[in-house]
Amino acid sequence: MKKILIGICGVGYGHINRQRLIIDRLMEYNVDLVLAIPSERWKFIDDLYPNIKKIRVYSPWIVFNDKGVDFEATKRKYVQDGIDQFESFLTFSSEIQKAFEGNNPDYVLTDYERNVAQYAYATNRPLICLDQHSKFLNLSTRIINNIPIDLDTNMLHYFFPKATKRYVSSFFPIERCSEYNIETLPPIIKNIERGEINSKKVVVYFSTYTNDSSDYIKILELIKNYEEYEFKIYTESEFLKYERYNNLVFNKIGDEFDNDLSDCNFIISSSGHQLISEAIQLEIPLYIFPFDTFDQNYCCYMVEKYNLGKKIKVCDSKELDSFIDNVGDYRQNMKEYKNIYFKDRWDEVLFKKLEDDLGITKKNL
Repeated sequence: MKKILIGICGVGYGHINRQRLIIDRLMEYNVDLVLAIPSERWKFIDDLYPNIKKIRVYSPWIVFNDKGVDFEATKRKYVQDGIDQFESFLTFSSEIQKAFEGNNPDYVLTDYERNVAQYAYATNRPLICLDQHSKFLNLSTRIINNIPIDLDTNMLHYFFPKATKRYVSSFFPIERCSEYNIETLPPIIKNIERGEINSKKVVVYFSTYTNDSSDYIKILELIKNYEEYEFKIYTESEFLKYERYNNLVFNKIGDEFDNDLSDCNFIISSSGHQLISEAIQLEIPLYIFPFDTFDQNYCCYMVEKYNLGKKIKVCDSKELDSFIDNVGDYRQNMKEYKNIYFKDRWDEVLFKKLEDDLGITKKNL
């Protein structure tokens, strides 16, 4: 039985949603799993997997700029948190070996959780990166909307300088890269059954990535006037001022999110890779804006390049009306796009690779 340590990044929900799908499939195999989970996602994961061993992990916020690590800003944040990072890592590492009954894992898997990567380097264990960020190591575009790719590549080189394999989930085409051991996968997404489209239902997603709510307020100010639509707004924040509008329905992230995706007409959101991937699979047009990261700006650029939706530029009724008028065209483009780039199932592709690379075998059911 192979011993596998899995690191789960707690920033946003994209990492978690991908890892949930991978964990669910791994449970069909003869493996001994241990999950490394940040405190802010502990209850969520513990409720899903009460019988899998788990270890709490602390990830200090590292600030980057175009020169690499912003040491002064990172130091200020580190002092503010008041947690001894090295002691925390040593405790975490000791807990891993206890969980594996005094042994090291055979393999370490991570979707951008950096502590398990450090553990893999410290114990010479094979590290498998399962993420969507590693593609930036092999991307020809170096700057977009005045945001350099260096911020993302600097983080990858700092957190994950070496990996046995990097399996990259991507909704747009990228090339394999032997230099960084990059192999591409179809998007790692849930299997959501698309229902009959409710033309007046819209899903709005406000990511937890940022504490700046100004862009979200602009959107709320706009959509509150569209009384003929029902906007299902998913957010971890409170917008009490807007709860009095009958067409704005606020929810916390949960299983109802998938139900609303199944029959909504379009999505309003930031430009997260995971939600974009799910939207394409379900043929849900996208009205989106990017955060100030290369990742989000590039994803937003690819959505517009392939005419899968529209970037929010001025966030006014004229722009939104124009988007709504073209929803049918965007949906047709998505149908044609996914027939080219979403032909293969991610789980069949990935687990054939993992069976070969890790030597895992399925349980006899």
